[in-house]
Amino acid sequence: MERPNWRMILPLAAAFGFVLTGFWGLLLGPVAAVPIVSWRRRGKGAELGADDEEHQLAAFMADTLAASAPKKHAPQDPKQPTFEETRARAARLGEGELFHALASARLALIENNRDAQAAAATALLARRAAPGEARATLRLRAAAHAIELCLANGQAEAAAGVFAEYVDERAELRLAPVQWDALGRALLGVGSFMQAAWALHAGALLAGDALAAQKRLIDVAGKAGAAGQPGVALRLYRTLLAKYPASPYAEFARSNLKLEEKRMVTGREKSGQG
Repeated sequence: MERPNWRMILPLAAAFGFVLTGFWGLLLGPVAAVPIVSWRRRGKGAELGADDEEHQLAAFMADTLAASAPKKHAPQDPKQPTFEETRARAARLGEGELFHALASARLALIENNRDAQAAAATALLARRAAPGEARATLRLRAAAHAIELCLANGQAEAAAGVFAEYVDERAELRLAPVQWDALGRALLGVGSFMQAAWALHAGALLAGDALAAQKRLIDVAGKAGAAGQPGVALRLYRTLLAKYPASPYAEFARSNLKLEEKRMVTGREKSGQG
């Protein structure tokens, strides 16, 4: 607390007293000022002291409570099952367990509509829980949504896995051209060349680019041949020639068709010698 400046207070009090009472005010003003100033200082001191004590007590209690409170640890996420684990579980569930698991997966997807794992589980479970033509729309919508989310979340293998479960209904899947392209690349990554060619071809056709669709068949056929799968390469070259006989890639396909046939013969001969 600051000390009062008596050098200013006393002369001012004397002047004020003189104005009010005349000569005797020169004496009475300073005499009256001393107890008044002292009384106000005590009042302010009490208030400040009380505030200081309250702040100190509050700080002390806060520190004490913080020290004695149990430490909270960040919750650890349980280990998420892999796609293959989810697929294996979906395949072995009984009927009662199947619908309970589907309801749980759907609930997780409602809570977070970008949950790729929940979407994949929903698609796998819906394939068993909603069979038949009458429920085709339900399960195909679940499959398309799962593929979309898996691709968007960088889970290419899961997207390819969901597609593999629905490969017999692939023509009914409603995906955008860009999603078919991404799915095709994901299928290439897992070595599923025939399905990759189908997806990439479908994406180009949906985008209205027939020439690109033809080129994608050629590209995947070349990748299959380089990966040691001449049989797949042959099928793709023959598909191109049958579907697009006037294609600008037709001659290239015929040339490579003969090359892959020779590779197959050579491979059989080596296998026979072994």
